[in-house]
Amino acid sequence: MGLCLVLLVFSASCAGSPAKAASYPEFTGTITEVEKYGHTVTDVAVADMFGAGYAHGDILTVTFANGYTFDAPLVSAYDVERGQYLVRTEYGNGYVAACINYGDLAKEAGVGVGDTVTFSMKQKAGYLSQYEIRQLTRTDERSDYSSDAVFANFREVTAGSIAPGVLYRGSHPTKTEWPRAPYVSALMEKAGIRTVINMSDSEAELKAYLDSSNPYASSYYKKIYSEGNVICLSMGMTYTDPVFIDSMIKGLRFMLSHPAPYYLHCNEGKDRTGFIFILMEALMGATQEEITRDYMLSYVNYYGVEEGTAKYTVIADDNAVVMLKTITGTNTLRGTDFSKAAEAYLQNNGMTSAEITNLKQLLAGK
Repeated sequence: MGLCLVLLVFSASCAGSPAKAASYPEFTGTITEVEKYGHTVTDVAVADMFGAGYAHGDILTVTFANGYTFDAPLVSAYDVERGQYLVRTEYGNGYVAACINYGDLAKEAGVGVGDTVTFSMKQKAGYLSQYEIRQLTRTDERSDYSSDAVFANFREVTAGSIAPGVLYRGSHPTKTEWPRAPYVSALMEKAGIRTVINMSDSEAELKAYLDSSNPYASSYYKKIYSEGNVICLSMGMTYTDPVFIDSMIKGLRFMLSHPAPYYLHCNEGKDRTGFIFILMEALMGATQEEITRDYMLSYVNYYGVEEGTAKYTVIADDNAVVMLKTITGTNTLRGTDFSKAAEAYLQNNGMTSAEITNLKQLLAGK
């Protein structure tokens, strides 16, 4: 892939970078880690940048030693649309990271550990209004949430013609340092879950989580695993990546040969889980309103985002709507037959007509 990328709003450029604001120094460092999803953590300290006058909502120019350069907002987490560049201040132990939201920057840019990167000011507060509307806050305290299910982001899904008692989604039931896990596990047991599609972990990671040394180890999950009814897909975050799609199809096929009820999860039960549920809901004839409402319920549960607000609309448009457009292959959702489009998506990605028919019957409880 060439160095010029034109699909992203904060697009890469092969031309020289624009004039820098003289009052803000450049910061040059090296990549110290490439995270699982391709995010590049550097040794540039967040505190140093903030001390020099940089702030969340500024737009920076990022330049790697190989000449790959792009403009991106300085944000706390992943506060941009899918596919856009960002410079992240959280999750890096006090150091900034250059990323693509739901993309692999290290792969796109052709960079790795030890490579040099420079951050400079492009536009002070140029992204501030968009940053502020995307700010989300949650806690790990059960008492801050209205119910165990809300805290666990756990729910049954019956959108379209999906039958009751078949399909459930939520957050991780047994992950270390995840206080929601015991609540998820208890809700799984109450629902009588028999098969789990784990989209976030490798089998080795899951075994470690199920070990008795983990205070959040789920004995119920371990029972399902011992019965051979858990598949670990270790999926990335980029839902347009062929590897992601192949893994997702593998998970759907696993459902065809294992008993209901099914529980599908990643870490939060929001992103990877969100995509596969949009696909299944579309397949089963759910409306755009049903699909969007179920996707957004994770944001309602975690962050208290209220339907009808600007924040709700921005998040839905950035995520659920884009996912649905990806599945249907159209930018015009009005008038689209979601079920036929989902069938075509599955066929184009390797599922046979018979498998799709069986999946629809399974989800319908037949």
